[in-house]
Amino acid sequence: MSSTPDDVVAAAAEPRDIDAAVRDTVFSPIGGEGLVQQTVRRLGEAIGMGLLTVGERLPTEADLSARLEISPMTLRQALAILRESGYIETSRGKGGGTFVKRSKPFPLPADQRTVSAEDLRDLTEYRVAVSGRASALAADRATQADIEQLAALVKAMKGKTSFGRYRQLDGRFHLGVAAASRSQRLTEAEAVIQRDLLASLTLAGDDPTKLSLASSNDQHARVLAAIEAGDAETARAEMEAHVRGTADILIGLRLGMID
Repeated sequence: MSSTPDDVVAAAAEPRDIDAAVRDTVFSPIGGEGLVQQTVRRLGEAIGMGLLTVGERLPTEADLSARLEISPMTLRQALAILRESGYIETSRGKGGGTFVKRSKPFPLPADQRTVSAEDLRDLTEYRVAVSGRASALAADRATQADIEQLAALVKAMKGKTSFGRYRQLDGRFHLGVAAASRSQRLTEAEAVIQRDLLASLTLAGDDPTKLSLASSNDQHARVLAAIEAGDAETARAEMEAHVRGTADILIGLRLGMID
């Protein structure tokens, strides 16, 4: 399939590993107010989503502060909070550094734990636009390495796993599809969507059956099959159906809650 002029970002000259592209979104610049809090959230959510894995070594403080475009002092304050919370640990000496200590869904601020049905509908429409387009481009641009990484995630989601772990794998799959589109902006937009979904998914609690995960992963497999076949329109359609189906379940859970 040929690319169209409305591509968000032209395909990269050299394809990158999708995990590397996803990590680039984690370490992209942070701006605005409350930089310490934003840094804690960015890194904490990346750990909770499984984008930074247990035992993984973070970049050096000098490198990380440069990539996030924050001061070394701001970074140290954020890392101290994560360290005290048990998410990371720092060791000195040869082979030392800052490492991810544990991976669990990062607790959301109290004001972000309640999501209205209207919020979910709005997020879904944005997600359809971003994720659908990314899937179509991925069908055109994905490498064999991309396909293999996405297939490994689909396989892992079929195994017996906790809901929290499934959510991590699911987020990595969707970010992987976006990264395979070779569009940096689409990948960044998908990262924001996955962070926003953390609040929505808390509506399902910790019971995997509430999200019909087997059905959801069958949809993942169909998206992947279309991408592997280079069928952009089918990839887009399958992703849009998956996104809307997930939203229907979440909206049903939201409206069924007793305040």
